[in-house]
Amino acid sequence: MKTYSIYTILISALVMTSCNKEMTKGLEDVSVSVTPGGNVTVDGQIVTVKKGEPVVFNINGDPDFITFYSGEIGHQYTYNDRYETQIEDLVSSKLKFNIYQEGASYSGDRYNNTIDVFYTFTDAALGQEGFPGLSKTDFDSDSTLVADFYKNGKWIPVREHSDYDNLALNVVDALKVELDVKNLIGKNLVVAVAYNADEVKNPSVAGASATNQPKYYFDSMCIENVLKNNSVTTQYAGNFMFTALNFNHNYLYEKSIKDEETDEKGNDWTSVSTYLPENLAYGTVTANVPGLWNMSSVANGSFFIQGTGSTYEWKTAWLVSDPINILACEPDKGESVKNLSQDLPTYTYTYNNVGTYKATFLITNTNYKHDKSQLFEIVVNVIE
Repeated sequence: MKTYSIYTILISALVMTSCNKEMTKGLEDVSVSVTPGGNVTVDGQIVTVKKGEPVVFNINGDPDFITFYSGEIGHQYTYNDRYETQIEDLVSSKLKFNIYQEGASYSGDRYNNTIDVFYTFTDAALGQEGFPGLSKTDFDSDSTLVADFYKNGKWIPVREHSDYDNLALNVVDALKVELDVKNLIGKNLVVAVAYNADEVKNPSVAGASATNQPKYYFDSMCIENVLKNNSVTTQYAGNFMFTALNFNHNYLYEKSIKDEETDEKGNDWTSVSTYLPENLAYGTVTANVPGLWNMSSVANGSFFIQGTGSTYEWKTAWLVSDPINILACEPDKGESVKNLSQDLPTYTYTYNNVGTYKATFLITNTNYKHDKSQLFEIVVNVIE
């Protein structure tokens, strides 16, 4: 028979008691305060500090997780679960993007501007017919719908086609485009980007010198909403749910699957076969493939379409969005400053702009038996 000393039993009991306390501990001993001194004064839960001066927050107790919201625009706890702006809070709403190109611009017989941006909406009172939407499974039907909508003048240009002539060759000097969309809230706004909407052939076909089809870059495409409290919400093009329509996939790229050599039209199938999407009709790429959209950075509103060389056939490709909820927005985000593996007796943050902010600490203790959260808020007045 095994025997145990009283000392061993006592130690075991102490360990069990300690573990039980850990499994059930709340946030009773947790608090947040600010250390005064220098250019920082404290009056209760109100802190006054000069801009650029660090604020030292004291974390008392031993919480498991801490998320910090500075109170600055985009980092306010009040909006941590807001996915849609209230229309009564809206001052202005604009579709915005920058556009520039790579490749020379030509005029006359070698005119090579092949980019357009359109929109449409539904408004029965105005007799405005909205875009009916894509099937996203029947390419022949979808491409015909988009093309006919264009030929019948139902797509509304965001800017005149000629405004995209001779675009800058870098993002710094890019053409800045804005469209007021506040009056289109709830009207099924659809945005479309067309690469060669008129399906123009390379001018060399008509006897002109061989001419390149430019590469076009879109930067920071978004809907920007300005609110009454002077805050701004941004919905980038990644939320527009663009669908690509590759009009020339059936004769420009299908041969690449067969790894054929360059054909009589000058299409080098083998050079792009590695980078082609599985769905040639609707797919996008993450490389440079002429006539196919690269959407790898669309979450930030940036995308491009690779240009076509001067001796190759020009391509036609569209991007068409789903109906856009103009009021949609990203929730404000906090910064995770502590987890279970860290010790954080203090946290330092610096405000660089004058204003009044509500610094918020979301503090959580959690384990398989217990989960408790609490907010600690401190008003920070930042002065010159």
